[in-house]
Amino acid sequence: MPGDARSVAGRVGAITFDTRLAGLTGLAVRGFLLSLVTFGIYRFWYVTDLRRYFWSRTVVDGSPGEYVGRGKELFLGFLVALAVLIPIYVAIFVATLSVPSLAPFGGALSFAILFVLGQFARYRGRRYRASRTLWRGIRLGQDGSAITYALMASGWALLTLATLGLAFPFMRASLERYRINNTLIGSGRMASSARGRSLLLPWLAFYLVVLVPVLAAVLAFFAASDFAIPADLFVAKPGGKPGETVFNSAYAGTPIATYGALLIGTISVSAPLGLLLIPFYRARETRIFMNAASLGPVRLASTLRARQFYWPYIVYMLSIFGFITVVGVVIGAGAVSIQTGGALNGAQWVLMFGLVLAYLGGALFFAVLYVRVITARLWAAVATTTQVENADGLEAILASGRRVGSGLNEGLADALDVGGALEIGF
Repeated sequence: MPGDARSVAGRVGAITFDTRLAGLTGLAVRGFLLSLVTFGIYRFWYVTDLRRYFWSRTVVDGSPGEYVGRGKELFLGFLVALAVLIPIYVAIFVATLSVPSLAPFGGALSFAILFVLGQFARYRGRRYRASRTLWRGIRLGQDGSAITYALMASGWALLTLATLGLAFPFMRASLERYRINNTLIGSGRMASSARGRSLLLPWLAFYLVVLVPVLAAVLAFFAASDFAIPADLFVAKPGGKPGETVFNSAYAGTPIATYGALLIGTISVSAPLGLLLIPFYRARETRIFMNAASLGPVRLASTLRARQFYWPYIVYMLSIFGFITVVGVVIGAGAVSIQTGGALNGAQWVLMFGLVLAYLGGALFFAVLYVRVITARLWAAVATTTQVENADGLEAILASGRRVGSGLNEGLADALDVGGALEIGF
């Protein structure tokens, strides 16, 4: 009987990732330093190198992926995107100046326009990455409409705001279905059965612990102030620098002060709890989305656990704490030597030079550490806990002659800083 069960289930294909990470440190160091000296221009080539590295070391059913994009495409796409975005920024600025009634809504208007453009750019960026990805010589692709996706995301965002965040998991599932249902592998089309109710329990854990206390404290604060925060709640600090303010002592002991302190205290507790729960939610969401993806009879099966997302962040945070501690001790020792030594000017120059080196060295250290610890470990966690069920169905995939997308597809996403350089998951 076990043999019959296996024949029904079909062959299971493994997904592996080379966790030795040979050469990744050198790639990250070179990318950071060249991006630094070129004022960020080299980052387009650096991102391309990272994608080639991660794609080529991810092996699906015995065959590695291949990324064939070029840094030049991303750079030119970024320049074209800037040429499109600058007139939009100028138009928003001129409109708020020309129509005084729009001035109070200028910030909200800018955010709304850029949000819609950002969602449009995210979808187009994914289309570009798919079109530059090969597996067994078969090109991936993505159709569907970026405009439709942007309108969907905007509508869901409004509903999420109207429901105070309760609609968030349904938004995530709906957008995931649209992305996956329009993802192509050769001549085959993927499908997703992701549903928001599957995400509801992990989201409620985050929602009840983090968002509900903050929302309640905010509501209590506004109610205490009759939903009109006094303009003189904060006043200029006596003898302080321009723009430096302090709490107006005239409101001490009032409900505004009491509930304001409650709000600050709630945020100070909820924010760390939120940081602790984010990896939990991300891991659950990733596992649910992976298990919902299929390509005809071929399905993905993930056993990802939250602890596999926690460990990289713990290592990264401990590294930051250790680095800051060491630098602080060195700076403290240098400051003491300056105060007790005779050659103050020379010692001060040495200390300043050391601080510059510590800053640059720290930036390089954390850039490399982030790629190796956060990106690589999360990528490995998702890849190595996922299998391909009914893998024999992959043999039926045929290459497609679809047109390759332009680098402008991702240039807009980069210009708007909505990223997607290395997305964890499919």
